[in-house]
Amino acid sequence: MRPPEIVRLVSWGILIGGFCALLLFGWQTFRWRLETGDTFPEYSTYRADPKGLKAFYESLLASDQVHVSRRMQSSKILPSGENQVLVLAGIRADQSTVSKEDSQLFDHWLATGGRLIFALRPEKNQPAQNLAAPLENQDETDRPLSVPWRTLLRRWGVETVPLSGMHSATTDSNLFGKIPRWLGRDSFDRLTSGWKVIAVQDGKNVIVERTFARGSLVLLADSYPLSNEALATNRNTGFLLWLIDDRSGVLFDETHLGLSERPGIMTLAQRYGLQGTVISVVAVLLLFIWKCQYTLVPRARIAPDGLTVSGCSSDQAFLSLLRRNVSQKELIGICIRTWLKTARPTPAQLGRLEEFRADPGEKKSVAERYNRLTTLLNEKL
Repeated sequence: MRPPEIVRLVSWGILIGGFCALLLFGWQTFRWRLETGDTFPEYSTYRADPKGLKAFYESLLASDQVHVSRRMQSSKILPSGENQVLVLAGIRADQSTVSKEDSQLFDHWLATGGRLIFALRPEKNQPAQNLAAPLENQDETDRPLSVPWRTLLRRWGVETVPLSGMHSATTDSNLFGKIPRWLGRDSFDRLTSGWKVIAVQDGKNVIVERTFARGSLVLLADSYPLSNEALATNRNTGFLLWLIDDRSGVLFDETHLGLSERPGIMTLAQRYGLQGTVISVVAVLLLFIWKCQYTLVPRARIAPDGLTVSGCSSDQAFLSLLRRNVSQKELIGICIRTWLKTARPTPAQLGRLEEFRADPGEKKSVAERYNRLTTLLNEKL
């Protein structure tokens, strides 16, 4: 092998190897991001790092006694909360807002016997944007399509108050003991009648509960006890069991974190187990395309001349039609009959015509006989 060819092959090998390495690195990075789940918002059940709730979700999913699901889209059809728990974690009370549909869902959920759990973010909140003040004096019909979380909590008879300082502390409860690590920066104050204090931190109310209609509302000033890190290092099983409250179903809301789902064909196929049907349709489509392009029987080659159709004028088409339908023996007779239909022959021309018919002229061609006929008919007397 000559040196230039070796250099060319080595260059192609390096190029292909580098491209494959780039693809492998990209795939590994993409898979690592999916496994850790850090592309999802904090306190989402899809997130697998310390600030996610995937461990809590999958732990309940592994149990045969609890049905677990996610809420990925808003709906005007309000589901029943009977014997169900709705969990919303990672709420920013001073920054986030609640849509009118979600507010109606919360009221309907409590009215039908559901349990609502709201858990605030442990991070320090930004100063409120003074959105709640103009809403309190407005009628129900004049309110906008969304309200701040602080206004919604105030409607239920509770206020969020920031704690001074940020440090890891413990909470005490008479129901489930201590939570080893509590990172919340808020507490609940100005509780109206009906609220029950469940846990305190340094004398501040951090977990409260209240009965509404047939359901119950639970407020947590920290989402950390539900996170993956807390379940791995500071798990309080009694606290988690108290949250679920022996309900048969748990629904984790993802829409307030910005995650939503718009069902398409593939989503519905995956939901109803139609992956095999989709694969079959794609396979049939590929076979149809292959059939249109190729055939198992070798195609016979046709000479290009056999596919050519030459055109002709109207005169040539008329002559071709005459050759196919009129024989040479009948041609002179047809010409005479046609001439007699349109002409007015004289007696002399009729006599010459009879003489011409009496002479068969078998040895002469059709053209010669036609020329003789025209000469006889055109002769002057």
